Amino acid sequence: MDLWVAILLLIHVAGAIIGFGSVYTFGVLAPMAAKPGPAGVAILEAMAALERRLLRPFLFIQPISGVFLIFALHLNETFFSHTWLWVAIVIYAVTFTLGLTVQIPLMEKLPKLAAALNGPPTPEFLALVKRSQRVGPILTVLLSIIIILMVTKPGA
Repeated sequence: MDLWVAILLLIHVAGAIIGFGSVYTFGVLAPMAAKPGPAGVAILEAMAALERRLLRPFLFIQPISGVFLIFALHLNETFFSHTWLWVAIVIYAVTFTLGLTVQIPLMEKLPKLAAALNGPPTPEFLALVKRSQRVGPILTVLLSIIIILMVTKPGA
């Protein structure tokens, strides 16, 4: 394996582990964040920090390192014959868009709204939580499908 390819592969795989690995913790942390008071707010703030510091940077590093890998491995020459690759890229585009337009704004608002609560949750807060509970698992499943496609390369 060429050193350049090995470095790109390391960046791409490490990006997936570091950047998207944190997403899998949200399924564990979210129910704990439902606790009223400072503990729930702290968990929501931690989830927002994970997203801001780990997930967001890799949302952009992954496609860049992926494009470089495609060219370094000469997969661009027969791109559409690699169904696993272009399907994973399409799923990533959907996941990226959903994450950027829905989940990231939710994770920015939830800790702030939770911190401002002085009593029972407001309808706005509950609506955002419900929306996050719908979108979060979808993003996790889509990322899991991408990982499966990238690791197994079915049909390759």
